[in-house]
This record gives sequence, C-alpha cells and structure tokens, in this order.
Amino acid sequence: MMLRNANRLLGWPILVVAAALWMPPDSAHAARKVLRVRLSGPVAEAPADGVQFLAALAGEKQKTLYEWLKMIDQAGNDDQIAGMALIIEQPLMSLAQIEELSRALRAFRERGKPIYCYIDYAGNGTYALACAADHITLAEYSVIDINGFSAVMWYYKGLFDKLGIQPDMLHCGAYKSAVEPFTRTAPSPEAAENVNWLLDGLFDRWLDLLAAGRGLTAAELRAAVDQAPILASQALKLRLVDEVSSFPAFKQRIRKEFGQDVEVVKKLETGQPKIDFSNPFWFVNLFQELLEQVDEPAKPGVAVIYIEGGIAMGRSEPDFLGSGPMAGCDTIRAALEQARADDSIKAVVVRVDSPGGSALASDIMWEAATRLKAEKPLVVSMGGVAGSGGYYVAIPGDLIFAEETTITGSIGVLGGKLVWQGLMEDKLGLTTTEFHRGRQAGLMSMNRPWTDQERAFMQGFLDDIYEQFKGRVLASRGDRLKGDLEDLAGGRVYTGRQALEKGLVDRIGGLSDAIAYVAQKAGLGDKYEIYLLPEPRDVFEQMIAELTGQDMEDEFEIALRWSAESQPLLHALLPLLRQLAPEQVGTIMRDMRNLLIVQQERAGCFMPQAFLLR
Repeated sequence: MMLRNANRLLGWPILVVAAALWMPPDSAHAARKVLRVRLSGPVAEAPADGVQFLAALAGEKQKTLYEWLKMIDQAGNDDQIAGMALIIEQPLMSLAQIEELSRALRAFRERGKPIYCYIDYAGNGTYALACAADHITLAEYSVIDINGFSAVMWYYKGLFDKLGIQPDMLHCGAYKSAVEPFTRTAPSPEAAENVNWLLDGLFDRWLDLLAAGRGLTAAELRAAVDQAPILASQALKLRLVDEVSSFPAFKQRIRKEFGQDVEVVKKLETGQPKIDFSNPFWFVNLFQELLEQVDEPAKPGVAVIYIEGGIAMGRSEPDFLGSGPMAGCDTIRAALEQARADDSIKAVVVRVDSPGGSALASDIMWEAATRLKAEKPLVVSMGGVAGSGGYYVAIPGDLIFAEETTITGSIGVLGGKLVWQGLMEDKLGLTTTEFHRGRQAGLMSMNRPWTDQERAFMQGFLDDIYEQFKGRVLASRGDRLKGDLEDLAGGRVYTGRQALEKGLVDRIGGLSDAIAYVAQKAGLGDKYEIYLLPEPRDVFEQMIAELTGQDMEDEFEIALRWSAESQPLLHALLPLLRQLAPEQVGTIMRDMRNLLIVQQERAGCFMPQAFLLR
C-alpha cells in the first residue's frame, strides 16, 4: 500500500521512535540493524494542517496513529530490520489506540523480529503497551503504577447555585445523562450503572492485555494491581518486568546482543528529500519545484476520512479553546463529496473518534455518508470513542469496526438552556426587559425558565429528533441488532465488546483492519493508494496558495465556524481553568462547549461526560 499524502514533497513527519533490539546469538542476520522507536506525547488520529513544514524545521516529526501502524508494518517486512527497541515515554493514547498498536507490535514479533522495551515509569496505558514487547526493562528505583481505573465525574450544579444560574434541561432516554453535570451534584442511578458497566468492560480488557503480554493469569495481574504502585524490585519478582537497570545499561545490552557494530536506525527510508540547511538556495529551489509541480495521474485507492473531536456546524477546528479538535459538518461533508466524486477513490473508510455534539451537524454528515455509500463501499473504524453523534455518523457504514475498549452507543438526544436571571439580578443587580413577536420568540430566553407550554413544545421537538436518530439506526442496522432498539438506546453507553454482543458494531478490529477489508471488497488487491481526507495543508503549501491566488476553501464549505473570539465566556474562563485545574481543563471546556451547542441549536447528541481514567 502507498500512502499518497504522506509521500508528498514535504510529507507528514514522523514522531520517531526509539529502538534497538536483541536477537538470539544463534540467529544469523546479514543486516545488523535495529529500529529505535520512541513513543512520547499525543498520538493523533488525523493529520493537522500547518504543522508539517514547521515540525520538519524543528527536527520534530509527529505521527498519526495510522502512520505509526504503517511504519511498524513496513519495518516488519523490511529484511534489513532485525528487531525493534521500543522506548515508551508516557504517550497520550486512548485504550483503543493502545489495542491497535499492540496488535501491530505483535505482528512485528510474529515475523521473527523481537521487541526489546525500556520504560522509565509505567502507568496504566504505558505498561499495557509495553506488554506487547518480548522483553521489558524498567528503570532502577522506578515503579509500576498500575493501580487500576478511577472514573472522575464533574458536576456544576453547586457552582451554578452559588452563582444564581438555573439549568433548564430535557433529555430523551433514562440513560442519556450528559445533562446531569449541570442539573445534579451526583450521578443518577442510571448514570452510575452506565459508568460501572463501562469500567467493568474496560478494566477486564485492560487486564487481558497485560496478562496475555506477560504470560500471567488475570488473577495474578489483578492481585498485582491491588498492590500498586509496585517498586521495581518487587515488579521483577512478580514477573511484571524482565530486567531492572539503567538506560545506559539498556543500550549496552543492545550492543551486546547485536554486536558493537550494530546500526541503530531511528526512521525508515521514505524517499522524501532532506532539508539542506547548508544550501542557502534550498528553500528557493523547493519553492520553485512546488510552483511547477504537476500531480501524477491518480492511482486507484482507498480514502480515509477522519471525524475527530466534537461535532459542530461549520468548518473543522484543530483545537477549540482547549476542548480538543472539532469536526465541522461542512468540512466533513466536503471530504465525503470529494471521495464520492473522485474516480480514483474506489472505497472509503470513515475513522470516527468523537463523543458527538450537534444533532444537526451529525445528521448532515450522516446524509453525506449515506449518499457516498450508495455509490462506493463504505466502512467505519471507531477509535477511542464513537458515541451519540459519533455513533450517528458511523451507522451508514456497510461494516463497523471497533476496538474492545472503544466507547460507543449513547443513542439519545438532549436539550436545554441556562437561566442567568439569578446571577444577573440577584448577584449583579442587572435587570432586563424583553419584547417579543411570535409565540416562540422567547423560547431560548436566558432570563427565565420554560413555561409549561414551552417545555412541552421542547420535549416534543427533542422526541422528534430522537425518533429520527433511532430511525436512522433501524434503517442501517435493523437486522443486525440483537434485541429491541428501545432496550439498546435511551442513552446507554457500551464498550466495543459490549456493542458487538448487542449488534451495534460488526467486528473487533482497528483502522488497518478496516482499510484492508474495504480494499479487498473493492477488488484493489495488495497495492493501492491511501488518500487521507480532509487533506491537510502544510505551512509552505498555504503560503504558496495565498501567493498564487489559489482558493483555500473547498467549494462545498461555507465560512461559518466556531471561533474563540465568538465565545467570550469560554475565552475568559480558559486562563483561569488552566491555573486551577490544568489536568481537567479539557473536560471542563468540552462541557461548556456542549452547553453552547444546546443553547444555540436547541438539541444535542453528545456523550455523557467523558470521565477521566486515572
């Protein structure tokens, strides 16, 4: 498979990775090379605009999940690579991403290429990933901090009460608890039940990953977890690691196993030109090449379309005020239309990593995906989360892949508003007088709760959207659902394994599995292009487009977007939150963003609060 976008002139950089590996002394390898793979920081789903060129200048190369998978697969098939040294430095990954990377590492080992891993410190995710290696070295005097999962839920009602703000909220489905943080100080019985069955599924799967990697039983691992944090010396006795030593000693072990002349490679050859800092005309030449560049004839391939982050109207945003990326329906619709119209694209994978958001934007994406599906094979791959609106946009797929730890479902709708009268009048002494024309003109007034008539109207409005959501699910998956939809919906949230048992998804697997399946279905064989959409532009390309007058916007996009400047409340809160609660700022800002969605659009399809797994 060729990754067209990643092999362009500037390409998508690679975070690269640290590695070097041991091989049995009796194994003769003509090439003494080991790949050093270093995992650190966030592992993104979709490539971001405007970072490739600057990253290359800074010497930092970031990889998306798919690029990591592709690199590991390429190294496994490279006869020059004898093994891998895996250095894990607290990467920020979901459990679903860890599952897929672990499969890729095991496939690398199955080709007779061992993986030697070094960790300075091991938390829940770090250790789960390390367990995919043949051999684990832990730093001296370190700890294995695998003390299990703790779900932390945030509730704002007490704060709202002190401020004089009254949440007026409605929802469809007893388990649709995404409004509870604004209306309660603790979870409802249904919400607590939901969290507990999610934790059960995630915890059991996590233990399975650890046990399988270390050759221990789940009972042995559970006993170890109950003792954590575990000192390095004790971890060695419990067979959680194979060796306790320093990083210099780890490097010496690599030399000992492969010989002093072993070549440690930090990246694989990609055929991309290297930046020549010694040549003052390098940038001029590159600029000229880009201006004169003529695209080669497109080859048949598979498009991968990313729906990452909260779902909103307008265009996608890379990071909305610390709440993470936002998938704008205009950007995603444009990508789906591009894939439908491009004759070189023979099949499509939609990669969903989203907790939902706008109900209207979700339906717009659903409609565009359904239109595409009518003409070309369409398969969905779920990432760490694909729930509520994230599930809505997934159901057009001919087949849905999910990891066992994917969080999905949450079929339900909610709506509401915040009433600010107590804060404005009682606390600040600000009063207002409203004048309206039209019976519903004051429906979303922030100065008063709904009347009985307005509340009945809003509930009917949300019920209609909820019935539409369920109708979309039945139309797509009716014969695959295992049980009555009413018992599966109502806001209930599931792990990927639980969703498979209930017929909400079709297979356990990752992005690579989805791509391979849809390529085979389209008859593409083993050699095909990968087209990544929406296609990111790097800084240099954006500059050229501006200089040449090239249109930067797709014809299907409009100018509407969620900008920080248009949300003064969130803009003002962000610096304070970063000081008071730096670890929780993303969760809090996502909750505030969801409040804005229901205030502006009257209805939302988003997950219950994304609890923090410590």
